[in-house]
Amino acid sequence: MKILSCRRQVIADHSSTNYLFYSPEPLSGKAQAVVSKLSSHVDVSDHTAEITYHGDWADLGEERRKKFLQHYDVEVRESYDWWDLSIMLETDKLPDLEAVKGHEEEEGEASLSFEKIGKRLRLRFEGCHLDYQACYEEFGEDLMEGLAELATDIREELYAGKVDALKVMATYCGNNKVPSSRGLSPAAKTLCGILEPI
Repeated sequence: MKILSCRRQVIADHSSTNYLFYSPEPLSGKAQAVVSKLSSHVDVSDHTAEITYHGDWADLGEERRKKFLQHYDVEVRESYDWWDLSIMLETDKLPDLEAVKGHEEEEGEASLSFEKIGKRLRLRFEGCHLDYQACYEEFGEDLMEGLAELATDIREELYAGKVDALKVMATYCGNNKVPSSRGLSPAAKTLCGILEPI
């Protein structure tokens, strides 16, 4: 066999890492000004900060993520179809803090962990996959905003002493499966519907 010609080419990497930081309460103008200086890529509005980094060579970094979470209650992160969700919890609003932290699960591909940041507790649900058809049916076209609103629902359930959503997350992380949604709280049922085993 004889090579007749050779062409060099570059394959574009269309991957990206996307962030949505969300606060149910509107941020003040002063807070928005602070947030807008945390990244040259950020788009800030009353309730959200959105960032997209193109390519695997750029990302926000853990320390700057924490700085954003000083102003927001929820972080939704997507990279290469892997999804992370952070929910900031006021510890004095949790009826049983130890019951919440007792659902930690870090043995599987996905993980559920808790991290103290200042006076708040960060719930970190990381490395999950989503059923996009189910997400579209549940949230419509804005998946990240839908997940942010689900996160606030999970937080309100935790404040009411309902830990069903944590049980769903822990089962997903530890056993790589989605439990039956029968008898679960509304937010937990939604989680069951949108999570896809890895």
